[in-house]
Amino acid sequence: MVELAPRETGKTYLYRNISYYAHVLSGGKATPAQLFINLNNGRIGEVGVRDAVVFDEIANTDFTDPRSFVSIMQGYMQDAKFSRGKKEILAFASLVFVGNLDVQGDLPHEKYYHLFEPLPDFLQVIAFLDRIHGYLPGWEIPKLAPNSYSKDYGFITDYFCEIMHELRRVDLLGAIRVRFEVVDHARRAHGVSGRDQRAVLKTTSGLLKLLHPDGRVSDEELQDILSLSCELRQRVRDQLHLIAPGEYDRISLGALMKPSGRQVVPELPDSKRVQRVALPEKPSVGEVVGMAVEGDHGCILHFEMQATKGSGRIVPLGSIQRVMRESIEAAAQYIRAKHEDLGISAEWRKSFDVAVLATFMGVPKEGPSAGITIVAGIVSALKKVPVRNDLAMTGEITIMGKVLPVGGIQQKVRAAYDAGVKEVLLPADNLKEAEGLPSYVLDGIKLTPVKTIEEVLAISLPSNV
Repeated sequence: MVELAPRETGKTYLYRNISYYAHVLSGGKATPAQLFINLNNGRIGEVGVRDAVVFDEIANTDFTDPRSFVSIMQGYMQDAKFSRGKKEILAFASLVFVGNLDVQGDLPHEKYYHLFEPLPDFLQVIAFLDRIHGYLPGWEIPKLAPNSYSKDYGFITDYFCEIMHELRRVDLLGAIRVRFEVVDHARRAHGVSGRDQRAVLKTTSGLLKLLHPDGRVSDEELQDILSLSCELRQRVRDQLHLIAPGEYDRISLGALMKPSGRQVVPELPDSKRVQRVALPEKPSVGEVVGMAVEGDHGCILHFEMQATKGSGRIVPLGSIQRVMRESIEAAAQYIRAKHEDLGISAEWRKSFDVAVLATFMGVPKEGPSAGITIVAGIVSALKKVPVRNDLAMTGEITIMGKVLPVGGIQQKVRAAYDAGVKEVLLPADNLKEAEGLPSYVLDGIKLTPVKTIEEVLAISLPSNV
């Protein structure tokens, strides 16, 4: 299981105190000898002697030889076995990965393209992530406050953990399994995978033992449990679709009750968090859409430019980093040199300031590819001419007005397509690369190659022509 949550939600406290049979690794070093088997003395590690091993502060944990470590974990998560040297060991400890995650309102921050991003890069491997049974939405857990603590009696955790430990030997699911079927309500071609089904069944088994240890559960109670089990796995599947859409369809994981035929379909409020920047509703002055690459995926960037009385300054706002600031300076220099051709009074250099805002101010923006976007926005702001709202653009600029090629063009165009953009302006030298995208993307979006800023402005500011 993965649990990523804001700070002060009690993650570490819970896992450290809930059970003697759970071992918590908080940061520091994690070695194969410590977790699996020590080849020097043959001693079995924590995975072989505990019910759960919890990797706390996962982003700060130092793994020796991370690739080898992930390979061992993948095999263990699949069939409960691990090999070290000549020994193959059967073990049953669950693995829990816990870390911090930034939130915005009641949902994960929109800076995350997918919800596994807070994990270390070496854990963001498809084969590893697909083996995770559930993603607990820690952002739904309230932070600890003075009223969080009980003033009444409760179980001593040593007593409670022995009950949970003994329940691991009990099979409650076997008698109940005939009452439901795990299905894909979206009816995609590939549907529910073996790992999806296994994840839902394992989580359902655990919840049954906690909530109904006597094995007596009504249909309504079973539906509630199945809804939660499917939700936890659905969140994993949603992120896999974002990371590798060609390999993982966007399924709708749920259950079908027997013999009633009633459908169980979980709701995930965070599933609609994917699109990070909405297109402007109508053409607006100084409002322009660019494109960028974050990690291995594309995204669209929303810029706003505003001209006000001032002294000729260009004011960058919104966590704009060095290279993008240089793009803004190049854009300003081009406009200063070409103001007559652009129909802009020379007075702007003495009488106006132009603010350049890259929205989502807490997220760093970097790279030269927003050059033509910035020029279009500044010219729009100075001339009070609206920019087309169905258009996105990318391209580096020179102070002479040339448009230079940029990287990640396929990821950028795909992100524009997903956002509903109708036309993309891209450097002419990038066109051939962009034409390698799938036909459904090329059929749904117009690719317009440009070589000069003049071409960009003629297309993006049509009323300027």
